[in-house]
Amino acid sequence: MDKIVEILFTPQPRHPKEWKPAFLAMQLGFIAGGFGLLGRDLLIFLSVENWTPIIGFELLFASIIGVGFVLHTFGFAATGVVIACVAGVASATCFIVLTGWATSFYLWYVNLAVLTLAVPIRGWTKWSIAISFIAVYSLAYLFLSESAAVIEIPTLTEQILAVSNIVGALLILGLPMGLYSKFLVEERERSERLLHNIMPKEIADRLKGNKRTIALENPEITVLMADIVNFTAFSEKVSADEVVKLLDGIFSEFDDVVEDLGVEKIKTIGDSYMIVAGLPQHREDHAQILYQLCFELHRIAGGFVDDEGNSIRLRIGLNSGPAVSGVIGKTKFAFDVWGDTINTTARLEAHGEPGKVHMSERTYLIIKDQFDLDLEASEVVMKGKGKVTTYLV
Repeated sequence: MDKIVEILFTPQPRHPKEWKPAFLAMQLGFIAGGFGLLGRDLLIFLSVENWTPIIGFELLFASIIGVGFVLHTFGFAATGVVIACVAGVASATCFIVLTGWATSFYLWYVNLAVLTLAVPIRGWTKWSIAISFIAVYSLAYLFLSESAAVIEIPTLTEQILAVSNIVGALLILGLPMGLYSKFLVEERERSERLLHNIMPKEIADRLKGNKRTIALENPEITVLMADIVNFTAFSEKVSADEVVKLLDGIFSEFDDVVEDLGVEKIKTIGDSYMIVAGLPQHREDHAQILYQLCFELHRIAGGFVDDEGNSIRLRIGLNSGPAVSGVIGKTKFAFDVWGDTINTTARLEAHGEPGKVHMSERTYLIIKDQFDLDLEASEVVMKGKGKVTTYLV
């Protein structure tokens, strides 16, 4: 039973990609139509004396629609839907001839024309089919709307058939369209969540506005870079799965606290994790918030151990200053930050000590009063910068 359900409601591998969003909706439409057919045939069998021709033609066209259903189920989507729609129009015409115009089977002409336009059949083909259905409707109206029914049916049965066709036409069209619309909304929301996971919301919104190049001047931000101590040696001694498991565990917890604080994770490179505060919107506490975050990151990392049972330790660099941020490229684009402030932060981290925070003089001067710091300055020789005053805490 589970296998049958899977086949009926899960697109097969060969199912065209562009048809997959509408697969479930179309399958439910086919199934709902099948139940409607059974109910209609039962009504005709019980209330119409000369029921044999009506049900006979019904079963003939139903078998053709069934072929379309099977083809759609197993990946031949366009062929299956076209066969089913053509058979549906032929069935409606036959019913109009047999039971009369008042039973409202003519609604299926318009219904199936709209459905054909809604599905991803090639442009000229779908329009040709839809126009053909409307043409058949026009001819049926001209030649059959005033004609007497071939088979006399009771007035109540006629009324029930009319109502069922109105409801059925709305259901068969509305169900796929409604589910497809719901799918599109969910896909858009999923895409937006994914985009917001890789860049700030404000930047993502500008990208969605077709901004090809995004560049922001950030006059004052604070950058934090954290690196796992002795990670290279650890990664050489354990399996790839263990390396990924450790990084995922640590960085996932980093992600949670970064999100809670409202600062921006910029990227991870290997075992390095980079965070920025003060962009894309400036915040006065950019240095203070990241200074506090440093110790939370140390605490989180200390909750993990290496292959020898030793607690994981970090080196952290912290620096403040101006930077440029933005999104560049056409494929695999990402939000990034550039400038001397970032380069200096990387060097502070590289010259830092395990379990400590190595900060620039600029950051120290911003935060020292708020945190009542009285640290001893030291000088570090950095590549390309010479002697730089820094503070270690």
